[in-house]
Amino acid sequence: MSTEQLTFAEELILLAHRETDGKQLIPNNVLNISLTAAELAELAALSKVELRGTELAVVDRQPVGDAELDAVLARMVKVGKALSPSRWLIVINPVRKRRHYLRRLSERGTFKAHKSRVLGLIPVERYGYDDPAPVREVTERLGQVIRGQKPDARTVTLLALAHRGGLLGRLFATGDDKRIEELIRDDWAGQAVKAYMDKTTTKPDDSGDSVTILASGGS
Repeated sequence: MSTEQLTFAEELILLAHRETDGKQLIPNNVLNISLTAAELAELAALSKVELRGTELAVVDRQPVGDAELDAVLARMVKVGKALSPSRWLIVINPVRKRRHYLRRLSERGTFKAHKSRVLGLIPVERYGYDDPAPVREVTERLGQVIRGQKPDARTVTLLALAHRGGLLGRLFATGDDKRIEELIRDDWAGQAVKAYMDKTTTKPDDSGDSVTILASGGS
């Protein structure tokens, strides 16, 4: 699967799980809210929504043919007014987004899903990397920027989402945080995640979203 086919949210879910052992690097609630911001950024890239001053508004309500993005767009249309990006993160229900994207990439061959029950009762889905190539490509793209390469617009947004959600520091010894802050300064999606993080705790959520991801070959 080529990374050219991936949305911001799909790239983010790959980055959020360590290649070597599949460990999730940030708490569920932070990842879910970051995925929501990624979806808003994708809709903006598709000219479905646009930032007007400090508020994000729908400009084209026609579906794009992506189940997750269309659900977000439909919710925004139903609300019927422009809101700040950080407010949209709360209005759009982010619970279990990571589950949806793990299953989605499993269907596309990046992850392999295993279903089991803990103590014979509690259902658990486990995911192992079946194809590590996409996560390596995305990680390398961000690594090149951190090492000094000039990024394109999409990479700036992904960099902002990863940095503001506390993920970038888990993946790289970034060193020049000042340069990164300068690169992502005007990215509203990343700013929305930061605003959310500044107002909330980062404890794992209690939604019952019990998905585990394992390294390739795990059971």
